[in-house]
Amino acid sequence: MSLRKQQPTLVIHLTRYGFTDAANILGEDYQYYWSDDRRWQQEIIADQPLFDDAGKLNKAYQRALFIIDNGFPWLTDRRVIQQLPANQIFFAKQLKISSELHDLLSLRGAIEFNKLHPEKLFEMINYYWYSGSDGYRYDPQSWLFNPALVKTIYQRGNLYREFQVTDQENWDVLTYPNHSFYLPARLTDTISLDYQVFSGVQLGLKIKQIDVETGYPLQTIFLTKNEDLNSFEIKGPRKRATQFQVLLYIRGSGQVRIGELHVRRSRGAYGNMMINDQMLTDQQLHGNIGIYFNAGDLKPPLNVYFAGYRTKEGYEGNRMMASMGAPYLLISDWRLEGGAFYLGDPAFEHQLVSIIKKTLQRLQFEPQQLILSGMSMGTFGALYYGAQLNPSGIVVGKPLTQLGEIAQNGRVKRSTDFRTAEDIQLYYEPDLTEASSQHLNDRFWNVFRAGKLTQTTLAVAYMLQDDYDQTAFQRLRQAYWQLNPAGRLLAKGFVGRHNDDTAGVVQWFQRQYRFLLQEFGRD
Repeated sequence: MSLRKQQPTLVIHLTRYGFTDAANILGEDYQYYWSDDRRWQQEIIADQPLFDDAGKLNKAYQRALFIIDNGFPWLTDRRVIQQLPANQIFFAKQLKISSELHDLLSLRGAIEFNKLHPEKLFEMINYYWYSGSDGYRYDPQSWLFNPALVKTIYQRGNLYREFQVTDQENWDVLTYPNHSFYLPARLTDTISLDYQVFSGVQLGLKIKQIDVETGYPLQTIFLTKNEDLNSFEIKGPRKRATQFQVLLYIRGSGQVRIGELHVRRSRGAYGNMMINDQMLTDQQLHGNIGIYFNAGDLKPPLNVYFAGYRTKEGYEGNRMMASMGAPYLLISDWRLEGGAFYLGDPAFEHQLVSIIKKTLQRLQFEPQQLILSGMSMGTFGALYYGAQLNPSGIVVGKPLTQLGEIAQNGRVKRSTDFRTAEDIQLYYEPDLTEASSQHLNDRFWNVFRAGKLTQTTLAVAYMLQDDYDQTAFQRLRQAYWQLNPAGRLLAKGFVGRHNDDTAGVVQWFQRQYRFLLQEFGRD
């Protein structure tokens, strides 16, 4: 994995006494700026004043990190604090501030640090405050296995490999990826395995880390706890790149299923793939969904965006949602090859709904001060959970509602395209029969038709010749009007199949989104 090179990230520290010496440990990706200048229009970047005449933060500083201690010029000015970029603020724990200001900093995702040890702050920034997010999946079909231990392998689509082991008293290698993973200096990776074990079997994960230049082994770690198998960090040294190899061990007697291995750039104790994000884990294969919150300008509505199908792990839509100014949640499904359409067991789905509701409460918004949205796979999440939340709006592009029908269409309409649809059905259903496909279809419609959309404007951009879900719009229109006969439905059909004219759909999607935002007094 590699991160895109760009201009160094500014670390801005406006106070009486700076941390100049400690800041020397910052890597080349960061530039520390200290000043005791208390002017609104000081130019940290040439010709770019920090604030304009109206006291609004210059967009040139949206990527900057801000350090706040008792010398910060606008410590008690709420207007300033609420403009600092969310999840990019550090405040000294020695600060004596009001509970109101503390709550504001919490909403903006500010991280506490000890002013007496500034070097620890900069070391934390080195490792975890890089730009963007990065992560990949590794399919077990390409892994090597131990022929002395494994007699039979059952392959369930591309979901997992199932192994049967008998009378294995001691730990032994079961299977492993046939390559090592590169880890640059000053970064950390998180290892996460999709797996399911049955009684009588125990899994172990061995990680061997070596120095790239010398080939010298740095450490060998052996993990057996379930929580470690689902999330364990490998930290790179400060000045040297390393490689690590992952081997899966087993002992006992019984059955085990092995799915994807995920290698993700880590945020340490400060998140998963973005600062302050959180992760939901299902109970099927311990697969993950990521949820990232940005408080924006703290004014309604809360915008929720469900990512489309994407093989590269991370988040989608961050720039688009940030440009709207309002608070937002990004939700991204990291299961299977590129997502499993946001479904899960009842506890999993309840958690997802609960997070949206609790975010509204944190912002002190009304339940309807909410817009859900998504493109392609993300439309399923926006519609499925939107029906349970009665938001003010749902905006979707290229809606997909019938997962079972999409799987069945793969046999004739798309015999070489998106065969992952069968894997999605196998993830939730016992087989690929038409009866199971119908059951999967009904899973969406039973929730949507029982929903409450009395306050909801529905905006839909759909493909007229959609080869994934041909009747999605017609079904949505009928179900929506049954729930809200006087409701407002905004729709536009585009000529083409599902993956055609994406640019046109995105343009319409953004236009309708901004139309709905105008109802909240936004330009």
